[in-house]
Amino acid sequence: MAGPLRYRATVVVIRDGKVLLVRGSSGRFREFMMPGGGIENGELPIVAAARELHEETSLRASSIEYLLTHETAIHKHMVFRVEAEGDVEISLGEIGEFVWWDQREELPLFPHVRGILQELG
Repeated sequence: MAGPLRYRATVVVIRDGKVLLVRGSSGRFREFMMPGGGIENGELPIVAAARELHEETSLRASSIEYLLTHETAIHKHMVFRVEAEGDVEISLGEIGEFVWWDQREELPLFPHVRGILQELG
């Protein structure tokens, strides 16, 4: 029996038609994902989205818009479109690599990434 879904703030940042994707620093996973992370107890999802984006990439959100909720077997992704200021500087404790993805190049992705992008059209 599966436990309750874990709530995550998932961030979609698009610049010049490319989506920001990140990969963890632990080497545990080879797949890329969108920036984001767990929503802390009592934290608003929109606040978690801005916090996680900054912690992982040093980008500062200038506008945030809720887009949709995407469920997987273990997560409920609260997905936000974020306009962000600054240049990506990854925090090596959190992120090992980032890429601005044009959605044409083949990359190893977590399934939820494709699912979210399909829902966004």
